[in-house]
Amino acid sequence: MTNSDRYIVELSRAAIFDDIPAEPYDDIDWTYIYDKSDEQNMLSLIFTAVNKLPEDKRPEEELYNKWRKRSFRKIAFAGKQFNEFRSMSKKIFDENIKIVGLKGIHIRSFYPTPEIRTMADYDILAKENDLERIEEIFNENGYEVKKDIYGIVAGKENSYWEIFTQLKEEFATDSEVYTDMIYDNSQVCGSMYIPEPTLFLAHIIIHTGKHYIEKGAGLRNLCDIALYLKKNEDNIDFEKLEKLCREQNFYNIYTYIMCAVGKYYGVESARAKEEKYDSEKFIEYTLSNGVFGKMDNVLVHQMAKPEDDKISGKRKLFFPSAKTLDYRYTYLKKYPFLLPIAWIHRFFSGVFCRGFSVFSMVRDLKEAEKFSDERLKQLDELGIKEKH
Repeated sequence: MTNSDRYIVELSRAAIFDDIPAEPYDDIDWTYIYDKSDEQNMLSLIFTAVNKLPEDKRPEEELYNKWRKRSFRKIAFAGKQFNEFRSMSKKIFDENIKIVGLKGIHIRSFYPTPEIRTMADYDILAKENDLERIEEIFNENGYEVKKDIYGIVAGKENSYWEIFTQLKEEFATDSEVYTDMIYDNSQVCGSMYIPEPTLFLAHIIIHTGKHYIEKGAGLRNLCDIALYLKKNEDNIDFEKLEKLCREQNFYNIYTYIMCAVGKYYGVESARAKEEKYDSEKFIEYTLSNGVFGKMDNVLVHQMAKPEDDKISGKRKLFFPSAKTLDYRYTYLKKYPFLLPIAWIHRFFSGVFCRGFSVFSMVRDLKEAEKFSDERLKQLDELGIKEKH
């Protein structure tokens, strides 16, 4: 890691624990730190730590002011966004419908300022027999609702919900059992329910692990885990947590995460993990991705996934597998035999989209292939991949 990378981690640690960061190294690149924070969707979070530095240790004035203005806008937007969530969750709660909040919905409450933990969407677990009424409530409030294989998605302006009835994306083994376990072992919190701490943390780690393997996961995910673990150390059953991660074939990632949050975030309960795991290399891999991989580049997303590794990268780009495309064409999750239709759909979407050019496509192909090779090499070096 470069000193700039190390300092991003230090700033994130100080931000989530409302601490004063160590003074910056002499050779750090503030523009790089700003850009990397933006890429990781941590711009306002990192700024809260930067703002605690002595004035002579901060970025130069123009960059600092730009950072400050963007951070305040993001914080204001996050507040407005969550107010909309709170309004809708209360409408559902008032009808005696139990919805269970996952990931950022609850974790944000542990941050010094909840709004610095930005969210793209809200992940909710609900029962199948409540789904019809939930859909009606969203429709009554101006949301556009679409069916998904595991539930529904609902969106309005900048508010976006994903309501699941199954957690098969994370719990590949005994999905129904673990979905029911999380749903049943939850308690009321405001206008929703929250899983008990061990299951809540297990879901975050396994969800993050899935992204690490498929396309990468960012530093914000480690911040979530470090902060939640620190605040709930006395309520976590670590034997149960480790057992759950082993059963879902995420033990290596679990251990890497625990080593990293112990070493870089000072979480004492994580320090007992084996230090043979290379935490520094793991952080480098984390910083090489955005929040959840290079999602801004569809080609990178498709080529960098580890499925069908025996097939060449270019072959995967032109004729990708159903599992590679199901994030975009959700009908493939239920009907994988429609893959040829998805190939045609994808081809015409690309050719007729605004700004399409052969030159840009060739350039993106080269960039995607290079990133894919680097990412898969990192996975192999870390020994992260397990059989799923």
